[in-house]
Amino acid sequence: MLTLPGNFICRPYRGVSVQHWTGPLEEGAVKEVLLAREAYRRTEYIVLRSPAAPADGRAPATALVGVTCSSQEALFNPIVDIEWQAGPEDCTYVVRHEVDTANATALAEVALAEPEGASVCIVEGRYRHVNFIVRADPTAIRLVDVVPPGPPRLLDLARQAIAIDDDLPPVRLCPELLDVRTLAAAKPDHHYLLPCQGAGLDLPGTVDYLDQRPARADWTMVGCERSRQFHRWFYGTDADRQVELCPDRLTAADSQRATVAPSSGGAATCTLLRCCLLERGIRVEGNRAVVPWGTNLSEVQAALRTLTGSGS
Repeated sequence: MLTLPGNFICRPYRGVSVQHWTGPLEEGAVKEVLLAREAYRRTEYIVLRSPAAPADGRAPATALVGVTCSSQEALFNPIVDIEWQAGPEDCTYVVRHEVDTANATALAEVALAEPEGASVCIVEGRYRHVNFIVRADPTAIRLVDVVPPGPPRLLDLARQAIAIDDDLPPVRLCPELLDVRTLAAAKPDHHYLLPCQGAGLDLPGTVDYLDQRPARADWTMVGCERSRQFHRWFYGTDADRQVELCPDRLTAADSQRATVAPSSGGAATCTLLRCCLLERGIRVEGNRAVVPWGTNLSEVQAALRTLTGSGS
């Protein structure tokens, strides 16, 4: 009986042993054989694989068991207990040699792409290393950022963080991108003031950039609270008209909504965004994590870990 929780993977994957199995993949028969054997001291789970495909053309049968040894002191120790986790009807074995089997998100993506919907997806991945995931159900994180430029920095860094962090549970990013052109178009004007030239943005009419400190004009400023502070410092007053650009403010009253739902169902229950009023570190407010505008990989990684409850 499958007793492992959803999203479980073996960490590290060296705890998974793969054994060819010529006998019947049935609980009683497997226990009888394995309880007479010994296992390497690091082994926690054994994937049992029939050596050939059955005559009906299906994939070779696969089963998963947990093992307990009498000790972990010697290099190999007698197996004293077998916990049957999943038999052939509940296991699928997938070969994806481009996948990092230490990464829970990568394993979940493979499992969710499989049409069978087996409870346990066993993946033979990069370096032919094998791991498995149980009932993959990624945490959906609503990621709010501004474009252009594209890809937006926060989305790029979040993808990198997920790819390298082997301690994160499965994550599915749900990007919600605020387009500066769309925001500006909601308040048509002949003269816009943008925070900087970094986006390489072209709007209709005259465009000036606040970081260049242009001569004061009658304009609509597309910016955030920090931009407003700069404007008051440079010119002594607020801009004539303003368009809010801050992801934090634009999503403050709508933190539960996700415009993209995970393929496994359900909407995002937490939000990741950035704000230039935060200069270093992360700020957590309930189900929202905020990182600085000029954030780095370690800050985004810390925010993802906080949102998923996987540590600081």
